[in-house]
Amino acid sequence: MKGQAGIEFMMLMSIMLTIVLIFVWSGLSLRQRIFGTKTNVEAQELCDYIAFEINSAVKAGDGYKRKFYVENEFFGVSAFTITVSEYSVFIDWDSKSVSSPIITENIKDATGVVRLNLQKGMNYNIENKGGEIYVTEIV
Repeated sequence: MKGQAGIEFMMLMSIMLTIVLIFVWSGLSLRQRIFGTKTNVEAQELCDYIAFEINSAVKAGDGYKRKFYVENEFFGVSAFTITVSEYSVFIDWDSKSVSSPIITENIKDATGVVRLNLQKGMNYNIENKGGEIYVTEIV
């Protein structure tokens, strides 16, 4: 009798342990999905902000000038690149990417290069000079 009670107790404990492990595993999986979603949302917000600055310069017309800042990181991600080309702003990181549309392709840096790579953590001037948008680093 005592042996059977011990076996029943061990089976009950292993079933309970299995249930606990399932809850812990599903909780970790949910946490990873939430982290990934939050990272995408913050990357999209940064991308939209840069697109807004560019679109504002286009809409305001000749003579528009403003300063803006590009963040160092979003939701803990600091290894990312920002590219402006083909009517879009792109942010790429860890094989993931987000983009925001812009209303012009005529964007240049100080050297006149049309494909623009923005550096994170930098202040920029954005200007509309005769319909051409110039984005330059503030040193």
